[in-house]
Formats: sequence, C-alpha cells, structure tokens
Amino acid sequence: MPTPDESRADLQLVTAAAVEDAQAVFATTSGAPEARRLQLLDTVPGLIGYYSDGSAALAADFYEETREIARARTAFQVTLTVADRVVKIRRGIAWAAEPLFGETEDGDDVDSRLAQVVQLETARPYRDTVLGNRKRDPDAIGWARATAGGCKFCRMLADRGAVYRERSANFAAHPHCHCTAYPVFRGGDHGPEANAMQYVASRRSRTPAQRAVLREYLNENYPDIPG
Repeated sequence: MPTPDESRADLQLVTAAAVEDAQAVFATTSGAPEARRLQLLDTVPGLIGYYSDGSAALAADFYEETREIARARTAFQVTLTVADRVVKIRRGIAWAAEPLFGETEDGDDVDSRLAQVVQLETARPYRDTVLGNRKRDPDAIGWARATAGGCKFCRMLADRGAVYRERSANFAAHPHCHCTAYPVFRGGDHGPEANAMQYVASRRSRTPAQRAVLREYLNENYPDIPG
C-alpha cells in the first residue's frame, strides 16, 4: 500500500500531466485574443474533467487501502467526489487568458495562470473524495494532511500529524499547493487533534484580526520556512 506521501506524489504526477496538456492546448490556439480565449474555454474544462476523474479515483483507491490496513470494523462503500465546478473553472480560464488582451499578448503569463487553475482544480477531487468519505464513514475519526513542506502555511497545517476531527474542517490550499488529505481511523496510530490555530487556518474565510494573528504565529514558529 502506498504511504500518504507516496499517494501525494502520485497525485502530483496527475496534476502535472493535466497542466502539460492544458498548456499544449494553448500552444495550438491561434487568431485574435477573443478566439484564443474561446478555444481554451471550449477545451480546457473537459480536460480538467478527465483528469479530475483520475484524481478522485486515485483518492478512492488509497482510501480503501488505508481503511483495509486499519481493519475498519464496518462495511463501507467508498464513492468518488467530483463537484460540478464548470462555471468556476470557466471563470478561471477566462482569468488565465487575460494577458492575451494586453499590449504584448504575454503567452508565458497565460501558461503560468493556466497552470495555477488546472493544478488546483485537478487536485481538488482527490481532497474532496477523502474528506467526503471521511464524513460518511463510521470508522473514520478525521483526516490529516500530507505536505510537500514547501511553505510555512502548509507545514503548520500538517504539523504533528494533526488530525482534523471537526466535520466542518476545510482543506486549505493555495495555488500550486501539492498537499493532500488522508483518512485517519479509530484504533490506528495517528497524531493529536488539530490545535486552535490549525483550525483557524483551515477556515474558508478569516477576519483581518485572525489573519494578523495567524501571520504572527507562522513567522514566530516557522521562521526558516518561506511563505
């Protein structure tokens, strides 16, 4: 069975392939900026959908294997979670195409923006599948974060092998974030429950005061890590 870090690396291969294909699509576009944007809008959402299915399937396989190793006591059917995000994806692609309308029609900037949108959207179904099944699984007590450790924000969220037991806990991710979630089951080895700051950092939105406290906490506790 792959470890959480090995499964995270597998997901990174999937997202990298999706980004490469999206950038290849952009390289074939031609005509006026409006026409090139339309070509991206016609093609990239379907490409993301294809890789999203693979991302969710990867998570489902890993969930089942982890559950089996943990010797879960109840029967449970793991399901894939791929949310309908076509509208948001199209908005992201339109944003990625904006540099085409500048004076220089900056293709490199489009490539960079496309990578940001495609990577984030392709990784999302993996995380959603883990978190969604964890909420329905009577033997799961929460989920934890496997991180590449690239920034202090992600390092803090994964620190101590923290387990996010609150069902409302969100998976916080940033552009080009290569972290994943993995399920934690009762009776197995796992870290302590996430602390108050980790839960605050996982919220979808934070007040200015919470953001200031979080930034101070990150700088004080992770001074040698970028971000």
